[in-house]
Amino acid sequence: MPGPPTAEEQLSFLRSLQRLMDEGSFVASYKFALLHAIADLCLVKGDESGAELELSTSEIAEQFVRLYWCQVAPYPAEDYTQVLKQNTGRQAAIVREVAAHHSQYEGSLIDLERSNSDWRQLHRKVERTVKVMPLWKLQTVGSEQLDFLYENVGTGGFIRLKPGVAYCLRAFYPMIIDMIQGGWLHFVQRCNPGLLGQVTDLRSFLFGAPRTSLETYRPLFRDLQEGRCFYCERAIMRGGAIDHFIPWRRYPLDLGHNFVLTHQGCNSSKSDLLAAEEHLQRWTERNRTRRDELEAGFDERKVVHDWPATRSIARWAYGQVHRAGGQVWLQAKELKRLSGDWRRILHAGGGSAA
Repeated sequence: MPGPPTAEEQLSFLRSLQRLMDEGSFVASYKFALLHAIADLCLVKGDESGAELELSTSEIAEQFVRLYWCQVAPYPAEDYTQVLKQNTGRQAAIVREVAAHHSQYEGSLIDLERSNSDWRQLHRKVERTVKVMPLWKLQTVGSEQLDFLYENVGTGGFIRLKPGVAYCLRAFYPMIIDMIQGGWLHFVQRCNPGLLGQVTDLRSFLFGAPRTSLETYRPLFRDLQEGRCFYCERAIMRGGAIDHFIPWRRYPLDLGHNFVLTHQGCNSSKSDLLAAEEHLQRWTERNRTRRDELEAGFDERKVVHDWPATRSIARWAYGQVHRAGGQVWLQAKELKRLSGDWRRILHAGGGSAA
């Protein structure tokens, strides 16, 4: 019997989980549901021994149905209702299947379970999708396999959680579920901008600082960047997106120096990742050498700014990723390992404007 994980092993687990949430590719909400389902099952089946724990795809599929059951109720918006999208493209297959049964049984999961045949049919369909889609792709992080939860064997009707995993999921369950649900809410909001609004963020609305309108930044940064995307440096033909260089999800506060103007595509690809050192170098150099021009523009537009505070937040964010051995965004779908050069870059960024 291996025994409970050490404090360092528990910290390593949490860092790996944070990497998965920050850097994992989420094109549907399945990975959030899978993490949630695994954590829920650990409460029911796990113990404090630190031992491995075997979970079947049948058990996981049942948890999926329960998790999605409430979410497929039509969402009311103005004069119509619809099921919230949970995929970046077409509606997720599991959501469609669960929604159809939700409608057929008028929202009564008990009645569906009592039907036996319909319940078994739905359960089998969900289980097949779980096996194909999220189960063996959950631990893909950029170009790496971060197999810290279970061995990614790629096939089969069960997973075996590694020693200490069930222990950690039980020990930190409230915090982990809060993390998963927060990421899930954020993902659903992004998949439904027309329904929930481009700026609406339910989690920030309840618990965070209010986000300011970003429109006021665009003319300032368009002039400053000579109409080019901050990341790819190609011309922005129209509009452009204002990006939080240190992502809002990592630190929910709008400070002027944290913004850059980008192509919508670059903004979407970077998403909630930190930018690679190449981008960090240009960002700190811009904020150092053009500090007076920036601050005058911020003051004119009544924008809150504090470069020393922004740089401190950047040091904290990059330090978190570096300690976790994480990756940062370079371009499109390309990630790279964060080196130790970020310390030198941010240290140099503290000087006075040239």
